[in-house]
Formats: sequence, structure tokens, C-alpha cells
Amino acid sequence: MGAAVGTHLHFQRLERLLHERHLDLGDRVHLNSTGSQPYLMVKLPGDRGVVLSQSRLGHALVWLIVDPVLGSEPSIWPLDTSSEVLVDAIHAHATARLAGVPVASPWRWHESEPSDMTELADLLSERGVHVQRVAAGNRYFAYGPRYEPKLHIADGHEGAYVEARLSDIFVRVSIKASVGWLVDIYDPEREAWTRVDLGGSLGRGKLPTPGMPRADVPVSRIADLICDGPKAWVESGVPWETSKPSRASAETWSDVEESLFLTEPALRPAGAREHLDAVLEQLATFGFGDIREGGPDSLIHSDTYHVDWSGRTKDLSTSEIQRLNGLAAAAGEDLPKRLIVITNGRISGPAAEFADKAKAFVYGLNPATGRLNPLNSRARDLLPPLTEPSRYILE
Repeated sequence: MGAAVGTHLHFQRLERLLHERHLDLGDRVHLNSTGSQPYLMVKLPGDRGVVLSQSRLGHALVWLIVDPVLGSEPSIWPLDTSSEVLVDAIHAHATARLAGVPVASPWRWHESEPSDMTELADLLSERGVHVQRVAAGNRYFAYGPRYEPKLHIADGHEGAYVEARLSDIFVRVSIKASVGWLVDIYDPEREAWTRVDLGGSLGRGKLPTPGMPRADVPVSRIADLICDGPKAWVESGVPWETSKPSRASAETWSDVEESLFLTEPALRPAGAREHLDAVLEQLATFGFGDIREGGPDSLIHSDTYHVDWSGRTKDLSTSEIQRLNGLAAAAGEDLPKRLIVITNGRISGPAAEFADKAKAFVYGLNPATGRLNPLNSRARDLLPPLTEPSRYILE
């Protein structure tokens, strides 16, 4: 009883706030407080309306904005979304329908604030590219059957991103704090993602580090690159498979990592030579551009990174990461090198935090398969998308 009264009072406050912030709606605002499911509506001509309600999708209670346009995607917001955002969102949808125009950005992308991602989505849409999804400030969206939608919450490690479709090719453009811009392309025929080498694609040559700093490339240049299509994209490594839908929801990051690359573990022997080839392949795929086979003193050489691969099985401590980071800095001739660690063990939480601050990448090697598993957040940020784009489409 108490919860129902609280919900009713909340909707009353939303009604008042909608009137206060958006006088243009006048008497179109209607609060339906009868029954167990109250809702706020902005009436449209023909007994239709844009509706704001609370709805349960799976186990989660969310805010849901639905408008009457056939085929439109519901706008889903977390339960702790501010009242100001909710009333501004329903206003944006309602005024667009009243005027017969598309919902204004950033609301059309289910975002409350302009961002690099909403700007990119706007630029792509203006040039005829189908934007499938924007995930930035609001990471909630619906997928599955429209009559019984499910809720997906984009993982924070995926960064802010835009997913778009060009013909039969899907593109994900993301910004992550640790690496900047990343572009991944998905080929449905191969059921695999490939990372785009942004340096090569933008005429700057192959870059030694993954990604490209946000400040180095304007959003408009990224939009141009996407619209130029596959002929303009230089791939950075081998393709990798997506995880299987039946497994993805229950797997850990480590489990999913085992299924990323196209060569099945059973087909790849786990000897020293095979380990080296597999590690070089994966690092190149993540976007490390100057990684190459080394000599007797170091299995892997790089002009930018000091790669420590000693085969240790003991868990890495903070003091050990600090020591290795010092060795990496001293290994550079003109500038300090950054650190990549490949270990057969694990890493402590504080050590992983220090590795992130030192801009190091730490990977665990699975000796049975030659697969690399990211052990710190900075390394995890370089993982490819883990699922095919069509998995989270609203049908």
C-alpha cells in the first residue's frame, strides 16, 4: 500500500513539473491515476498520446516512454533518472509528434545530454547511415519481441559507443577513457569482428598504440571515415568470433575471451612456438601496431612497449608491477617505454589498480590454448565487442 501511494505521489510531482517546465503543452497533459499502473500522458490528435510509465522488464523496474508511431523504439530510463530528465524526454517526443518531425537530438538517441556519441549519430543519420544504437549517459535499451521486450544494460567497459549499419556491415565506434577512439566492424558472413587501424585509415600510418586520443580526431572526421565505407578501412589484425548467445549471459570475461578468435583452441597446439604466434596475433588484433617477434633475450620486441613475458605462475603484487614498470621506463632510449605483462598467474586488486595508473596492460596467458585474458581494466578496454550486433535488436 505504501509503495503504491509513493508511486502515485511521484507521478503527481511529474505532472506538476511537466506543466512548469513546458507551458506549451497546455491541457494536453493528463495523469491517469486509476488502477494499479498510473501513467502520465501527453495527448495527441486522434485519441493517441505519448506515455510515461513505470514498467518491469525482466527483474528490473524502469521508466518507459512509448509514443504511438508504428515501429518506434521505446525510450527506457533507469529508475533513478531525475524527474527533470523524464519530463523533458516526454516533452521532446510529444512535441516532435505534434509537429510531424523526428524527435530532436539527443532525445532521439535516448540520451539527455549532447555528447560526442550523439553528435556522431546525428552526422551519420544526416548522411543516410542507419544508426542502430547510442550508448553514452543512458545505457538502457530494449531488445527482443516488441510485445514482450527485454532489458539490456550496456557494460561500462564497452565505453560510450554508436552502432550503425552500412549495407550488410555493422560498425561500432566507441570512446574509452584509456585509449580514445576505437572502431570495430562486424561481417555477418564471417560472424566476426575486426578492429580498424585508425592511423592507417586516416592517413597517419600504423600507430604503435591501440586506439586514437579523442582530442586528435574531430567527430566529423570519424563520421567521414565511416561513411567512406570498407574501401577506406585498414584492418589491424585477424577477425574474431562473437560469443554464442546461449552462453554469453552466464560467462565471465575470461570464459568469453576463450571463444573470441576464429581458430578453435583444439586446432591450435599449445607449444612454445604456437604460444608466441597466438600472442603476437592477439596483440596485433587489439591494436598494438609495432609488436613483433623478438630474439633470444626477449620473445616480443616493440619500440614503444617493454613486454615482460617470463612464464611466472605466482600472482603479481603491486611491488612487482612497480618494479617491472621501472624496467620498462629504463628500457626506452629517448622516451620511457610503457609496460605489457604476460603472466601465467593472476594479479592482486591493488596491483591491477597501479597497472592502470601506470598505463600498463596486463594479460594472463592460458597455457592450454594460448589465449590472453585481460587482468586489469586498461587491458580489458581493448577487448572487442563480445556479441553480434543483431543479438540486441528490437524485433
